[in-house]
Amino acid sequence: MNPSEKPSLEIEASRQFIAWLHEQNLSLSFTTYQAGKLFFIGLQPNGRLSVFERTFERCMGLYANGNSLYMSSLYQLWRFENII
Repeated sequence: MNPSEKPSLEIEASRQFIAWLHEQNLSLSFTTYQAGKLFFIGLQPNGRLSVFERTFERCMGLYANGNSLYMSSLYQLWRFENII
């Protein structure tokens, strides 16, 4: 790999993960402090896995309240709203 190229992201799920998300009617969100990523994992309307990720500087804690999700980063507090 060329040193200037970023490694690609690969996500693999266990066989029953998609069925479990569907049965529980939920999505997951988590942060990775060292990589500085926030992930949202859920299901698309067609039942396929949906993975959405964004980069934040030193993203850390998450807090959910109703339709809001709060995430802290190095210098900011972010609020995400579920508008669906």
